[in-house]
Amino acid sequence: MVKLTRRIAVYVGSLFLLIGIYTLAYRWGMATYEGESRTWYQALEIVVQSMTTTGYGQDAPWETLQMTALVLLIQVTGIAYIVVAIPQFVVPWLETLVEPAPPTEIDHLEEHVIVVGYTDLCDTLVGELEADGTPYVILEGDDDRAQNLHQAGFRVLYGDPGSESTLEAVGLDDALAVVIDATERDPVRTTLTIEARDPEATVLALVADPGDARYFRYAGVDEVLSPRHRLGKALGDRIRDVISPDLEAIELGSKLDIHEFPVPPGSDLFGEPIADAHRLERTGATVLGAWVRGDFLTTLSEDVTADENTSVLVAGAEAELEAVADRIGTSGVRYTTASGPVVILGEGLVATTARGTLERAGVDTVSVGPSSGESIDVVGDSTDEETLLEAGVDEAETVIVALEADDAAILSTLAARAIAPDVEIVAGAVTGTSVDAMRAAGADYVLALPNVAGRMLTMRIFEHEVMTLEDRLHLVEVDAPELVGSELSTAEIRRESGCSVVALERGGDLETDIDETAFRGDDRLLVAGTDHRIGRFRERFGEGDRTD
Repeated sequence: MVKLTRRIAVYVGSLFLLIGIYTLAYRWGMATYEGESRTWYQALEIVVQSMTTTGYGQDAPWETLQMTALVLLIQVTGIAYIVVAIPQFVVPWLETLVEPAPPTEIDHLEEHVIVVGYTDLCDTLVGELEADGTPYVILEGDDDRAQNLHQAGFRVLYGDPGSESTLEAVGLDDALAVVIDATERDPVRTTLTIEARDPEATVLALVADPGDARYFRYAGVDEVLSPRHRLGKALGDRIRDVISPDLEAIELGSKLDIHEFPVPPGSDLFGEPIADAHRLERTGATVLGAWVRGDFLTTLSEDVTADENTSVLVAGAEAELEAVADRIGTSGVRYTTASGPVVILGEGLVATTARGTLERAGVDTVSVGPSSGESIDVVGDSTDEETLLEAGVDEAETVIVALEADDAAILSTLAARAIAPDVEIVAGAVTGTSVDAMRAAGADYVLALPNVAGRMLTMRIFEHEVMTLEDRLHLVEVDAPELVGSELSTAEIRRESGCSVVALERGGDLETDIDETAFRGDDRLLVAGTDHRIGRFRERFGEGDRTD
């Protein structure tokens, strides 16, 4: 609205100035060239008639070339002003009738989330808030941004985020949390105003540069989050083992295997609560957990939805895993423990964080970047085949694509896949719109920055539980004397202990589809769980385990 008002002022001001100049010129020209005098208001009338193309009265036609040229100029200018007015002012005015401006007031909200400075990084957060039924409002001080968000269907309040009256209108006192997106703009003044008005408010800030975090902490922000740092850690974590690497003891691969299945768009799980993944267990397989936007979840919640950054970890026999693939709509990849080497493409914060995460886990890495530095092993263009060969992509177990630009990341993915058809490629995307392109280029797993940011915020606001990779899943055989004589219910065992029942060992054979099977004294269960959950299983159902 401010820009439209400025345009109107310039338009009207220039129009009146031009009319004044034409009036003086016409009056002088009539006296000089036509030999007829006109008063200023008679000259003004003729100019207005000419510019609006409504007629010329008694003065037409003119006898001299000079006056004819002047009138022609007035006519053309008038038409030009009319043509300019239609798209600049008439159409925007009509659009305001069809598409109302964003409100400057909003109905009273409670336990809502306020988003200040909305960018694509908050898109996943807003989606999860809508899915969860948690109210939210985007506070936007730029009229064009506010209008675009309003037209896109978001709940928006237009006003100065640094104004106390605006913060009152947006219901700061009753808000669950305030999210400040500082990745594109500098809202420190807004932060100070919020802290001054309500020191008890929970304020979270997203920053592009972790070096800016201290200023927000000085201003009183409860927690400062760096999505790029989190993306790098998530890419590194994605390669680390989530299952304790003692699988050979249970002879996986002959009677039982573990596969990972991405959730593609169009799948029955896509856009649904991740808890619905347990429906895959109707095949007889067991869902061990799921990767959701960079976090590995062993408890599949109704509050978390599956998207393009979701994959499910499933254990089962060959036929059961094939049935899972048919149901989920994509073929799975066999789970293997990480050993390296891992080639990391990129030198920015994402790549550096991924490298540090893997090095702390004892995984060998080779970093590729365009310029030399302490963390760069191979200097060169990550999209160039010779550079990738020098880095050992053809012999690597995994390639992490962590470039700052999605276009370059897509080219690097294509080149790496061409050099090493069987290598695992894990890629980070700056925008969510690049995820499909990177997968089409050959990436096995793509994690988008907006999804990571949304996940971070959701976890912090609602304190959702996730599994840390220091707390891995263990796959062990356990006795269960308390279950002897009863029919097995894997769902009930999961509810009481948190462990997933993978199989029943009876007489040296493994049976995976065991619901309603009577448990005998010489039977043992193969269960998956963290140390804490396996301990809970033993407390509830009995003692003893065996891994050999």
